Amino acid sequence: MNEYDEKWEEQINALLDGDLSARDAERLKAEATDDRELARAIVEAYQLQRAMDQVHVERAPRSLAKRLNAIPREHRSRPSFSLLQPRWAMALAAIPLMVIAVSLMRPDTPSASEIAQARQELAIAFAYLDKAAVITGREIESTVGSTMANAVTGSVNKVIQSENLTSKEKEV
Repeated sequence: MNEYDEKWEEQINALLDGDLSARDAERLKAEATDDRELARAIVEAYQLQRAMDQVHVERAPRSLAKRLNAIPREHRSRPSFSLLQPRWAMALAAIPLMVIAVSLMRPDTPSASEIAQARQELAIAFAYLDKAAVITGREIESTVGSTMANAVTGSVNKVIQSENLTSKEKEV
């Protein structure tokens, strides 16, 4: 692709995204009246955008999701011991809960200050658990979500491109 094509492609993308000023959009459309290739590129870009807007992302089958989730585990190096890993963070957060549970099960009646302290520690423990759950959720979402979306949209793009090639071949 030459510089001329890249310039038009950037402007067409900006036009579709609504990032092109009204004056620049009018200038681009005026250029398209004189340049058939540019006009064709703009029309194809609008058609592609309309087609992509109609694409519905479907959930992958469970077996495919399992295989995709296994890929990062197969290709990453052995992790070193880290307390920031979600499983260790949750285990560390559970320790104060156990201490509180054991201390609350004592037969003698705790004082008001001990109860307040226990409530505070329990709130901290739940905050740790909540944070660990958020971190784990983000990790799962980033690993599975982007992989699944890319897999589905990539195959849809291939189908659309093959249909465009087929229609161009029929025109010729």
